[in-house]
Amino acid sequence: MPLYCENCMKLVEGPICPTCRNRKLKEVEPGDFCLVAEVHYMQAEMLKELFRDNDIPCTDRSVLGAGITVNLGVNVGYTRLYVPYDRLDLAKELYDAYFNAPDIPEEQEAPRTLLIGHVYRHFKGGLYRVEDVARHSETLEEYVVYRKLYDDKSLWIRPKEMFLSPVDREKYPDAMQDYRFEPVEENNAEDPE
Repeated sequence: MPLYCENCMKLVEGPICPTCRNRKLKEVEPGDFCLVAEVHYMQAEMLKELFRDNDIPCTDRSVLGAGITVNLGVNVGYTRLYVPYDRLDLAKELYDAYFNAPDIPEEQEAPRTLLIGHVYRHFKGGLYRVEDVARHSETLEEYVVYRKLYDDKSLWIRPKEMFLSPVDREKYPDAMQDYRFEPVEENNAEDPE
């Protein structure tokens, strides 16, 4: 049986949550709200209605935070939907049927989105804030401009493709994250000043 991370409200394989690195996981209970999907705001509203029609309690959280979504508009907002564990399988079936999603092998993940102004954790442990995206003047390749949130707080750049890439498991088999940089939940981001 998978374990449950109360911080992230999701099921976890293994002793540590890969998202928030929480080690205080517990056995999942029928009423624990678990992540079903992260979808665009408008899709979330339709799914919540579908869940209500099928007597599945549902709660949601904005990925960007309410303040950012209000300032930028709902068209940029993404929402995480959660349902009780004992209704999770039905909710996933409804989600798949609603989006008519074919089975996608785990190797083919959806492209990752870069969140400007968001704090990311490097797989080796440092925290960084994404300042912006810049283009190379000759190649037009996109680069992420990010700031260290420790030591000298210097600015760094890295190709966007590399910034969003998975961790090299052959080189770093014990890495705690799936990706080189992963976004940090707002309540887990500590700015060490």
